[in-house]
Amino acid sequence: MTLFGKPPAPTAGAGKTSLSSAPQRNTSGALAFSLVVTMLVILLVLITIVIYEATTPRAGGTAGDADKLLEFGKWSLSVLLGAFGAWIGAGAAYFFGRENLAESSRSTEAALKIQQEALRRPQGREKIRELSLTSMNTDFMFKPDKTRQDVVTELEKHSDYWWVPVLDKDGKRTLEDVIHARVFWNPAIAAKHPISDILKDITSGVIKDSAKLHGENSFFIKAALDDRISDVSERMDTAGAVVGIIVDDKGRPTACFTRQDILNSQPAAASSP
Repeated sequence: MTLFGKPPAPTAGAGKTSLSSAPQRNTSGALAFSLVVTMLVILLVLITIVIYEATTPRAGGTAGDADKLLEFGKWSLSVLLGAFGAWIGAGAAYFFGRENLAESSRSTEAALKIQQEALRRPQGREKIRELSLTSMNTDFMFKPDKTRQDVVTELEKHSDYWWVPVLDKDGKRTLEDVIHARVFWNPAIAAKHPISDILKDITSGVIKDSAKLHGENSFFIKAALDDRISDVSERMDTAGAVVGIIVDDKGRPTACFTRQDILNSQPAAASSP
């Protein structure tokens, strides 16, 4: 600025982990399901055998033997049921615990990706001091008694300057006004016409179509380094101002920025192609 004037591509193999782990999870799930079914079948077979042995009468056996066999069958059945119940419970706990852990890992990975994407986005600046401010040229400031010709002479030296700062008449170097350079390029204004009279002519309408080409809270606004960019932006929008001047505690201009600098400080503007 003159004084007056995609997310990074994924690295190779970034998606391989998630692509290869999906078949592994499917294979492991099928294996766990097969083991559970196999255990149930084995349990059913053993229970059938125990019941058959306990209820089938033996040739030459006594009633006492039958009772003992029945008691042994009951004991065997309770042991089998307990053992297989513990086996199935442990397997189920392992399977579902692993699935929960995998889901938790996927959720954590997704949250990290969201955080990384947020960090990659351009961050908006908050304070005016964070803008790319331009220092004021102290040799290009004019008192109200300077003439149009004085200003034009300096403008010819600085072809990229497009507005003119006007200081107080008492020499305190406080900022009084800012005027668009177009006013001074107007040949209808006499070369010896002082800036103070030019401003009077603009106000009275003698110089037409120039009312919005000067004035605080019209053409420009004053701001401080610690002002919030959002507040300054709102002030510029309300006033229709295009220039911002940083002034010190004595009202002396030190730096400047434009409306475009405000727009460029926002993430959307910074990331647009």
